[in-house]
Amino acid sequence: MGESIMSAPVAGLTSKNCITAEDVTMLRREVFADGVVSRGEAEALFALDQTARDKCPEWALFFVEAVTDYIVYQEKPEGYISEENAGWLVRTISRDGMVDSRTELELLVHVLEEAKSSPSQLSAYALEQVANAVIAGKGPLMLGGNLVPGLIAEAEVDLLRRILYAYGGHGNIAVTKAEAEILFRINDRTAAASNDPSWNDLFVKAIANYVMCSAGYEPPTREVALRHETFLEHAEPEIGGFFSRMVSG
Repeated sequence: MGESIMSAPVAGLTSKNCITAEDVTMLRREVFADGVVSRGEAEALFALDQTARDKCPEWALFFVEAVTDYIVYQEKPEGYISEENAGWLVRTISRDGMVDSRTELELLVHVLEEAKSSPSQLSAYALEQVANAVIAGKGPLMLGGNLVPGLIAEAEVDLLRRILYAYGGHGNIAVTKAEAEILFRINDRTAAASNDPSWNDLFVKAIANYVMCSAGYEPPTREVALRHETFLEHAEPEIGGFFSRMVSG
């Protein structure tokens, strides 16, 4: 379909402010007809997502699938997100540093999950969206949800875990400094709240992974480190040694 996505049938969707299941079927047929999702098509889908007030449940799945196909699989090299494409994605989904909608937040996380490699700042940017919600009550997670600012519920922990797993899923073993700083900020600002117990487990294991790499120790993959029940028992000597050297320095 190429750049012709804004032909009459598609352009008509923006004027009626509504996307039905039948519309999604038409879009899927048109967008994937040539097997290639272009930049123009991706930008047109963003325009539809932002202008249509009433969208059927099928829309979100199609939108995430189509835009992920463009940025992960159509841009070269396939499977790798360049700094330029990461910047385009952030600019397109952002309003004043925050993702504009839940659908676009899901797109950001799904892109991280699908890509073989992506810039580290993309993962940190995704984590920042959760931080904005749990600390200040801002961003798409607050829209239509039951999130309580200043408290981390199980749903937010699950989203943080998805982001950390996604960026670490293709060989990015160590939790980065930027990621660790965001996790520390979330923990500091919610320390007095009755957070879900899963938060403490995720936080401690993620920071242990970061500290161990900083100490020169080669930890297991993020996924193993963040779910392994005995990980901290094996890591304790290295972590203790790191903090001792840090204090003495």
